[in-house]
Amino acid sequence: MPNEHIIGSGMTEQELQLASWWVRNRARVSSIIRWTLIVLNIFFWLFVIWTLLDAYIISYPREARIPRLIAENQLAVSGLQATVPQPIVPSDVSVFDTTGDRNDFLVQLSNANPTWWAEFDYRFRIGDEMTETRQAFILPKSQRYLTELGATLNTASKNAQLVVDNIRWHRVDPSAVDRDYTSYAANRLQFSFDDLAYKRDLTVGTQVVGQTTFTLNNPSPYGFWNVDLTVILYRGTTPAGVTTIGKAQVKPGTTEPVAINWFDNLSGITRTEVSANVNILDKKTYLPAGQF
Repeated sequence: MPNEHIIGSGMTEQELQLASWWVRNRARVSSIIRWTLIVLNIFFWLFVIWTLLDAYIISYPREARIPRLIAENQLAVSGLQATVPQPIVPSDVSVFDTTGDRNDFLVQLSNANPTWWAEFDYRFRIGDEMTETRQAFILPKSQRYLTELGATLNTASKNAQLVVDNIRWHRVDPSAVDRDYTSYAANRLQFSFDDLAYKRDLTVGTQVVGQTTFTLNNPSPYGFWNVDLTVILYRGTTPAGVTTIGKAQVKPGTTEPVAINWFDNLSGITRTEVSANVNILDKKTYLPAGQF
């Protein structure tokens, strides 16, 4: 039987079964694939449409407010920072040799805060040594000097630092200053110092000493129990010596001559500066009317 053909020749039984299944189910498989692609396409376009709606209609108004909210928060932070007192700024510390191997210290503080004043403790450090702790205050929008006089130290260094501890900030009560601290301070701090002079022709015993003289004026209508005066001698623009004195019961509208002796007998002095310190925000500072 040379021309006899055997059906299925060359194919396995599994291949014949798979081919039979494909013939019977080809239309159904094609339909499933077609509908699957249709559903995927629908989901794709629904996602695209939702993304566009969310970006331009739903989320856009909310997200557009974010830069404004950030700006508002920055303004709020700036406003908060504006209500916090800024640090007091010190100058470099000057150290002067005095008689008996002692040292005087001088530093200037600046308080730029218009509505905050401070009380604090301070001392000076040179190396590992510290001066005694003192108490002081500084008023709003003002400068003042801090001193330590006659300190005995075991170091020859002049590189001193100011150390401030226990600072207590106080905000000015507007009702206590007639809602205008600048005018309040100007009406009370009217001290002036006339006829400032420094001479080296005074003899005390057998010693020639220097002397600073001036007239303290208080033209204001306010009297004070005590006014602290800081007197600084300069050689050109450089401080050469410092001392402090207290004047008790400074009455309103008065003038008083003041003389200070300098036993260091400093030479080359070209200028004298005097500043007054009194806490005008403390009611206990003022003389009652019965003391005038």
